[in-house]
Amino acid sequence: MPGRTLKTLGAAVGRWIDGTYAVTHRELLSLFVTPLAYLVGTLFLLNQGWNFALLLNFLNDPLAAPGPVMQFYFGGSFFIFWLPVIFICSALSMRLIAEELKQGTLEALLTAPLTPSQIIMGKFFGAYGFYLALWLPTGIFYVLLRGASVSPEVGPILSGYLGVLLVGATFISLGLLASALVRSQLAAAVTTFVSCTILLLAGLLVDQVENPWVAEALQATSLLSMMQELAQGIVDYRWIWVHIGASAVLLASAIAIMNPRRRWEHLLQIALFAVVCGHVGTFASRHMGRDDWTAGRVYTLSERAGDVLSALEVPIDVTVVVPSTIGGGRPNPLAGELREVLMRMRGVTRFLRIRFLDPDRDRQQAEATIADFGLGGRELADGVVLIRAGQGSKLRKAHLLPGDLVTYATGPDVQVSGPRVKEFRGEEALLSRFLAVADPRRTVICYSQGHGEPAFDSLEPYRGYAHLRDLLSEANLEVRPADFDAEDGLGECNILLVAGPEGTLPVDHVRAIERFTASGGDMLLLTGAVLLRGQSELAMHGLEPLTARYGVHFGDRVVLDPHPVPGATPLLAFTLEDGWGDHPAVQSLIGQPVSLMTARELTLEPSKATFLLQSSEQSWAEADIGGLQSGGVPRHDASRDRVGPIAVAAAAELGGSRLVVIASQDFALNAVLRADVIYDHGRDLILNAVGWLAQRDALLGIRARQREHVKLILLSEQVQRMSLVCLVGLPGFAIALGFVVLWRRRR
Repeated sequence: MPGRTLKTLGAAVGRWIDGTYAVTHRELLSLFVTPLAYLVGTLFLLNQGWNFALLLNFLNDPLAAPGPVMQFYFGGSFFIFWLPVIFICSALSMRLIAEELKQGTLEALLTAPLTPSQIIMGKFFGAYGFYLALWLPTGIFYVLLRGASVSPEVGPILSGYLGVLLVGATFISLGLLASALVRSQLAAAVTTFVSCTILLLAGLLVDQVENPWVAEALQATSLLSMMQELAQGIVDYRWIWVHIGASAVLLASAIAIMNPRRRWEHLLQIALFAVVCGHVGTFASRHMGRDDWTAGRVYTLSERAGDVLSALEVPIDVTVVVPSTIGGGRPNPLAGELREVLMRMRGVTRFLRIRFLDPDRDRQQAEATIADFGLGGRELADGVVLIRAGQGSKLRKAHLLPGDLVTYATGPDVQVSGPRVKEFRGEEALLSRFLAVADPRRTVICYSQGHGEPAFDSLEPYRGYAHLRDLLSEANLEVRPADFDAEDGLGECNILLVAGPEGTLPVDHVRAIERFTASGGDMLLLTGAVLLRGQSELAMHGLEPLTARYGVHFGDRVVLDPHPVPGATPLLAFTLEDGWGDHPAVQSLIGQPVSLMTARELTLEPSKATFLLQSSEQSWAEADIGGLQSGGVPRHDASRDRVGPIAVAAAAELGGSRLVVIASQDFALNAVLRADVIYDHGRDLILNAVGWLAQRDALLGIRARQREHVKLILLSEQVQRMSLVCLVGLPGFAIALGFVVLWRRRR
C-alpha cells in the first residue's frame, strides 16, 4: 500500500512537471519571437553598455579614485543598477497574466489539463529565463577589463551577479502577482514599478524609524544593503532565504488569485504560508554565516582573532560613534568597515556587546557618551570607537580613532572623490583594545638612551623613533626610558629595548643588562652595521658577549642583497619576502615583505638560537668596509665574503630569558615606520617580536587588509574602442538576434 501511494505521488509530480515545462516552453517561445521583447532587450543592453562606458571613462580619469569595479557597478546606484532592473522586471512581467486575461486565452489554459500552479510557475520560469538571458551578454565587461590589463577579482563579480539573480526572482514574482490582479498590461507595469521602488527605498528608512524592531526588520530586508555587501564580495546567505521566501509567498498569492474556485479560505492559507516561510527563513538565517568571496579574504577574521575572542571571559561593551555619511551625503567608508568586522567578531564570542550610535541623528546621546570617556567635539565629528569592561573600581576604558582603524588613500584623486579606505587595520586595533580592558596585565618596555640611539620623542624622519614608541603604546604597552642608575636596576621593566646604539655601552650599563637578563628579563636588540668614518671595521655595541651566550654571534661584515628597496641605496637596503624561519614570532609574516637597511651579519648556534629571517641566496656578507664607505660599487669576493643566505634576525632563550635580535636599526626610523606610509611589514615584525618576548600572542601583528583598487591607464583611442563595444556591440547583438529570429519566422 505505501509503495502504491508513492508511485501515485511520483506520477502526480511527473505530470505537474510536464505541465509546468510545457507552459515554460510556450512562454519562452513567445518571448524570444516577440519584437517587443527584443526592443526591451536592446534598450536594456544599451543602458548597461552606456553605464559601463561611463565607468571606463571614470576609472581612466587621472583624478578618479581607484576602487573595486563591482562596487561601482552593483554598489547600489539607483540610476546605474536599480532603475534598469526594475524597468526590465516590470516590462517582462506585465504581460504574463494580464495579456491572457485581455485576449481571453486564460480560460483555455485553465480548461486544459493544467492547474493554476502549473500556469503560474511555468510563466515565472519563462520570464525568469529570459531575464537571465538578458544579463548573459554583460559578461563581456569582464573580458574588456582583462583586455585592458586589469584583473578585477572574480569573487565580487560572482557575488554581484548572485544579487542580480535574487533581486530578479523577487521582482518578477511581484510583477507576476500584479499582472494577475489587473487586466491592463500598463497598469501591471506601473504597479510593479511602484511596488519595487517602494521595496527598494524602504531600506533608506533604517536610520529614520524610532522603533528598534521596525528598524531591525528594515535592515534585515534592505535591498540597498544587500547589493552593497554583495558588490564588496560579502555574501550573507540569509539573503538567499529572504528572497526565496518572498518569491514563494508572492507566487503562492498569484496562484490563489488565478484559481477560478478561490475562496476566502485561500487568503488564510496564504497568510499561514507566509508565516511558515518567515519562520523557516528566520531559523535558517540564524544558522547561516557570512561568506567572504574576495581573493584576499579581506573581510574574514584571522585565526588569531578567533583565538583571542574565544578566550575572552569578561563582557566588553563597544559603542561605535561614527557618522554614517560624510560630506556631500556620501557613505562613510569607516562605518561600513567597522560594522562588518564587529558583526563577525560578535559571531565568535558572546562576551561582545556592540552598539552603533550615529552622532548626526542622536547628537545629544553621542555627546554624553563620549564625554564619559573624556573626549570632545573633535572626536564626535571624526568618529570614535569606545570600549569598556568591568564595573566600579575595576572599570577599564579605551578608545580608537579613525587613524587607528584605517589607512586612508592620499593623492589628488581623494580631493575629487572624497575619503577612500586603502587598508583596514581595525582587526588588530580592536583586539588590542579588547585585551587592554579585559586583560589587566601590565607590560613595561624600557628603552636605552645616551649611546647614540635615535630619540624616542623625536619626529625627525631619519633620527627619531617617535613612531616606534607610538606603535608600542598603541599595543597596550607602557613605554619608558631605562634607568640604569636606579637602585633596583631594571627591575620594573619586562622588556629592555636597545635600538640603534652607535657606540659601545658603558661597562656598568652592560652589567645592569646582564643582571636583568640573568633574572629572567627579556631583551629586543635592534642594531645593524654601524660604519665608522675613516675606519675599516664596524662599531661594537658591547653586548656581543651577552648575545653570544644565547647563541647569537655578531659578525664583522655587512649583509648585501640584490633585492632593492625603491629609492634607497642598492644592496645596502633590500626587501625580503622569502627566508622566514619556522618560529612562532614570524608565522603570520611568512610570504610578506620586510625591508632592512645596513644589516649586520649574524651567525647562530643551531642548538641555542633560531633564525627569524635570513637574506636570499644571492646575498653576501661584504668584508670590504672601507670600500662601502668610499661609495664604490661592492663586488663579491669569494675569498673574503660570506655567501648567503645569512641570518639577519634571530630569537633565543636562556634560563627563562628571551632574546630577539634584528640586525638592522634604520628600518624602525620614523621615515619608514609611519602608519600612513607603509612600505612593508616592518611594523608587524616589531610587534611580533615584542609579542613573543612578552608571551602575549595577541600582539603578534595581524596584517592590514588591502582593499581591491582597480585603476585604468589607457589611451583615449583604447577607451573609445571599448566604449564602442559597449554602446554599439551589445545592443547591436540584440538587434541582430531579433532580425535572425524574425527572418526564420517568415521562412
